[in-house]
Amino acid sequence: MRKIFREPLLVATLLLVFLGLGFFVLYPMVSVLTYPSIQDFASIPGNARYLRAIYNTFIMVLLSTTSAVVIGFLFAYTFTRTNVPLKKVFKTFALLPLFSPPFMVAFSYILMFGRNGLISYTLFGVRYDIIGWHGLWLSETIAFFPLAALIMEGVLQSIPPSLEYAGRNLGATGWKLFRTVTFPLARPGVAGAALLVAIYVLADFGNPIMIAGSFIVLPTEAWYRVSGWGDVTGAAVLTSILLLPAFFFFVFQRYWVGKREYTTITGKVTLVDIPPTKWILKWFLFGCCTLVSLLILCIFFGLVAGAFSKGWGFDYRPTLSHWHHIFSYSQPLINSLYYAIIAALVSASFAMVSAYLVARKEFVGKKTLDFIAILPAAIPGVFFGIGYSLSFNTPPIDLYGTSLIIIFSMIFWNIPIGYQTAHGGFQQIARSLGEAASNLGASSLRIFWDIELPLLKSAYISAFIVSFIRAVTTLSVIIFLVTSTNIVATFRILNLVNDGFLGQGAALTAALLFLTFVILGCARLLFGRKIELFKI
Repeated sequence: MRKIFREPLLVATLLLVFLGLGFFVLYPMVSVLTYPSIQDFASIPGNARYLRAIYNTFIMVLLSTTSAVVIGFLFAYTFTRTNVPLKKVFKTFALLPLFSPPFMVAFSYILMFGRNGLISYTLFGVRYDIIGWHGLWLSETIAFFPLAALIMEGVLQSIPPSLEYAGRNLGATGWKLFRTVTFPLARPGVAGAALLVAIYVLADFGNPIMIAGSFIVLPTEAWYRVSGWGDVTGAAVLTSILLLPAFFFFVFQRYWVGKREYTTITGKVTLVDIPPTKWILKWFLFGCCTLVSLLILCIFFGLVAGAFSKGWGFDYRPTLSHWHHIFSYSQPLINSLYYAIIAALVSASFAMVSAYLVARKEFVGKKTLDFIAILPAAIPGVFFGIGYSLSFNTPPIDLYGTSLIIIFSMIFWNIPIGYQTAHGGFQQIARSLGEAASNLGASSLRIFWDIELPLLKSAYISAFIVSFIRAVTTLSVIIFLVTSTNIVATFRILNLVNDGFLGQGAALTAALLFLTFVILGCARLLFGRKIELFKI
């Protein structure tokens, strides 16, 4: 502890990190929680619209989490425990929703299955209205099941096939083997996946604002309160309600599931092939994965088709007019790229320094710093956005309407991504490297800059890429911060869709998606497969 005070620059860095997290994470949270009065919170049981939004939100969390985890488990089981044909193709399809803007699933399903949908109306002549709770359920299931699949894939891969062979030798086959051996060992992953998906569904804003219609949930009701009625107090109350279960799910997932260990290693490495899959199970899984993959392909096909169709639902002749419009009014897209690049660079750098302090130094408040650095992962985007609009809209810190308020919100909302990636990287680097340099007279920051940071290059690049993708496609965080002077592409897309300009909205969404894949492609070419984009 005393050693840290011998290096003034290190102390200054530590103070800067604490001040940054306190001012841009804790202060906005306190602003939202203290803005309403006790009477405002006490009025919740008597407000029918509040109660309806709360009820709808938790019904959707239950439905979407259940379906996303079930589908995610089927995919993860297919990837790791079977010889199902085309399983590598299915895995590629399953990852695609992770790279798309948060509202793209719902938007594309409106184009494909709505009243003028390409599949529902043009092909089958049915005026099916996908707007409502059922459309939201489908959209959130497809949007978030890849998260569950990634978590459960890792857990299933850690279960040695030899355990299943042992179960077979003891007479357990089929369903009994799965129920008594495979699933109990995978249970921590299933629980962790369910909690993580529940957080995402609970805080989802993009899909409900597009497809929920009159089925109000807490994030969209908070937005309607501000945009329709100017009721900032009501929005603060609703997002405060949203924060409580999100925070509970987050803490439960991190500190309970994360610390449970189901040991499957017996001290001897076993190289055993996966048992052959029964033909009924094989083709059942093949059919399920094919159906979900087709639903994923519908997202991208509908988006591209909408971007190049003259009039969606009545005139499918190809046109470039939507693109001419987008390029004529390209400022929102330029702003998105500009803000996201700056935010990703700063966020990844700030997270790297924070992780270094926690992983390598001893100081008072170390656990507090660790907790605050990951806290934004538990904060719903709409809560974060309202917090910034309340905290930084009056002198002496009036940032409202500027690019800075957008950039700062993107920076600190994405801190947990880089922090967890970097913290894991530091744990893999032997402390002896730094100790040897310290014995030769190198300062802590010199050790960090010359030795440890080069070893964490891939972690830094991964944090930058994922932060950039999240920043350039975010809607919930910036929805309360955008004005005519700092408008971004996602907000522009929302307005285009709400105003009925589906083709222009599809073109701008396709442009965002294209830029996302360009960034990913460049990263793969420059840095290879060692870049880990999704560390859950």
